[in-house]
Amino acid sequence: MFTKNNIWYVLSLLIAAILLPAVSMAQDVRLSESWQNDNRHGISVDFRVNSTVIDPNYRNNATALERIEELYEKLERDTLYEIVSIEFCGTASPEGPSATNRRLSHARMVALENLVRKHIDIPDGMIVENDHYIAWDHLIELIEADKTLNMREQVLEILKTNYPEAKDANGRPLDGRIPELRKLNNGQVWRELNSKYFVQMRNAWFVLVTVRKHVPEPEPEPEPEPEPLPEPEPEPEPEPQPEPQPEPEPEPQPEPKRPLMNIKTNAVEVAGLITNLGFEWKLSPRLSFDVIGHYSPYDYFRYDRKIRVFAIQPEVRYWFGEPLIKGHFVGLHVPVSGFNVQLGDHRYQDPNRAVWGVGLSYGYAMPLGKGDTKWGIEFTVGVGYMNIVYDVYEGVFNGKYLRTEKMNYWGPTRLGVDISYRIDYNKKNKKEKTLGE
Repeated sequence: MFTKNNIWYVLSLLIAAILLPAVSMAQDVRLSESWQNDNRHGISVDFRVNSTVIDPNYRNNATALERIEELYEKLERDTLYEIVSIEFCGTASPEGPSATNRRLSHARMVALENLVRKHIDIPDGMIVENDHYIAWDHLIELIEADKTLNMREQVLEILKTNYPEAKDANGRPLDGRIPELRKLNNGQVWRELNSKYFVQMRNAWFVLVTVRKHVPEPEPEPEPEPEPLPEPEPEPEPEPQPEPQPEPEPEPQPEPKRPLMNIKTNAVEVAGLITNLGFEWKLSPRLSFDVIGHYSPYDYFRYDRKIRVFAIQPEVRYWFGEPLIKGHFVGLHVPVSGFNVQLGDHRYQDPNRAVWGVGLSYGYAMPLGKGDTKWGIEFTVGVGYMNIVYDVYEGVFNGKYLRTEKMNYWGPTRLGVDISYRIDYNKKNKKEKTLGE
C-alpha cells in the first residue's frame, strides 16, 4: 500500500533529482604637452518620480546602458586612451520639499556612479561628484527653446529671480520659486511645466574626460663632419647583398575576453548519489539559458529500494550583475522527469508520461578565488508547481499492476550549490584562427 510516508519519500527523491542551481566640465583639467585630442564622453539615465533605481526599461535607459558597455570596450581595446577625470551628477524635479529633492539628487548620482564603476576601473582621485539638487538652469534652457508655453515670459522671470526660502503645507523648507510658479493661472502653468519638462529633470549623468597619448617622432641624428678624401684606390668588386626581409607585421591586440558558457555540477545532488551535468549560455547582456540533466541508476542500500530517475530542467535567467560570473539573478524553469522507483512491497512508475512542472528561482553567483579565475560557485533556490501521475505495481519481478494515482504538488522545485567552470569567447581571435586554417 502506498502510504502517506511513502508518498512524501518518493516525492522528495523526485524533487531532489530535478532541482537546479539556479554607470566634467566643472573640473579644471590641465594637460601636459605630451597629450593631445581631449575627448569627453557623456551618458545620461532617467528616473521615475521619487525613484533612485535605474530602470533599463524606462525612457532611453536601455540605450544609455549599452553605451556604457561600448565605451568600456573601446577604452579596453585602445591602449593609447587614458582617463583624466570623470564627473558624476544627479538632479531632481522641483515638486517636493528641499530635503527630499536633495536626497533624491544625491542618491541618483550615487546609483549611476556605482553602475559605471562596475564596468570601468576609475581611481577615486579622478572622480568629481556633483548632486545639483534642482537644475534650474536646465529648466530655463528648455523653456527658452519652447515658444508654446503659456505665460512663458512670466515663468522665465520667476526662474531667473532669487526668492527667499518658503515653506510647504507641512512646514518643510521649499525653494521660493516654487510657490510663485504655482500661483500662475490658478496652477495651470505649474501642471503644464510638470507634464512637459519635469520628466527631463529627474536624471543622473556622467562626463568622462579622456586624452590620447602623443608619441613623438624620434629626432634625426646629426650628420658627422666629412673626413678628407683619401687618394683613390681601385674599387673592389661589390659583394652581393642579401635581399631585405620584410618587417613582420605587429600582432593585433586581442579583444577582452567575454564569457560564453559555464559547465557545472550540483554538489547537493552529488551528495545524494544523483549524477548530474549542466550547461549555461549567455544570450544577451542580461539574459542566459541554463539546462542541467540528472540520472540516478542506483539501489539505495537494499535490494527492494531501487531509484531509477532521469530528469532535465531548462531555465531562462535575468541577471542583475555580470551573467555567468557574479551577481544576483532570477529564473523561470520547467522541470521534466521520468522515474521507476521501488520502495519495499510496491513499485511506482510514470505511465509513459513524464512528471512536469513550472517554477520561479532566485540565485547568486560568485567567482572562486581572486583575479581572472574561471572557477565559480552558484547558490540557487526555487519554488513552483508539479503535476505527478504514477502507476502502482507489486514490488516483485514483473509485478502486477494495481492502480494509477495523481498528485498536484506546490512547493520547492529547485535547490543547488553548483561548482562551475567558465569558457570565454574571443570573437576576433576565433576569426583569425579560422582564416589561418
